[in-house]
Amino acid sequence: MVSKRIRIRGDRGAVIAEALFDTGASKSLIRRDIALKVAKPLRAPTPWIFQLGDGKGRLKTNEMVGLYFQLKGVPIAHTFIVARYLSEEVIIGTDLMQFWKIRPDPAREDVIIDKKLIQLKLV
Repeated sequence: MVSKRIRIRGDRGAVIAEALFDTGASKSLIRRDIALKVAKPLRAPTPWIFQLGDGKGRLKTNEMVGLYFQLKGVPIAHTFIVARYLSEEVIIGTDLMQFWKIRPDPAREDVIIDKKLIQLKLV
């Protein structure tokens, strides 16, 4: 896992937050106090229930926010699930990393993003 400070922007403003790039997280999440600084959360019609890494605990939430940030010069837009009790400010999960072709590089404590693979095309 790799942590990086990123500037997150939403419809209410921007904030610098610590983001954990976690290949064990299937979804990308943001802690509610951070989300409220930059965006107005939307309520989902039904809640998401996540099993925690210990296999016993559960996290239940029904809010999401659309946010923007830049990583190595690449503008990224993504929907994050908002969680009230999250140990990290932001967790970048595999949903975002696979879509934007991002790979954590723990040896260098950095991330790799293949800019050739993420060209947005209208077809």
